[in-house]
Amino acid sequence: MTDHTRAPEPGEGPDGGAGAADSVGGALHEDRKTTRPDEQSEPAMDTHPTDDEARIQGVVVQTRADVGGKGEERIADVLRQRFTEVGLDLGDDRIRALAAEISGA
Repeated sequence: MTDHTRAPEPGEGPDGGAGAADSVGGALHEDRKTTRPDEQSEPAMDTHPTDDEARIQGVVVQTRADVGGKGEERIADVLRQRFTEVGLDLGDDRIRALAAEISGA
């Protein structure tokens, strides 16, 4: 093995790891944060605005795939839970209609 392919020796840092200068390509700074303009360092935001109807249809599609073969009451329960999770408040009549649609009734 040659010297340039060996792992770096432990550094002087508190964790005993390699120093920033020893990292591959020197990509890490002393604070161990990477700062490149093309790197995502914050949570990604939705890139396309979604209206409530599109979100409802997405929940319907996923629910159909997950519990479409179950009874209407089970489907309605799953729909209620999922709409609550995504912050949509649909009335019981609409949920029951969607459950009937999913079950094929």
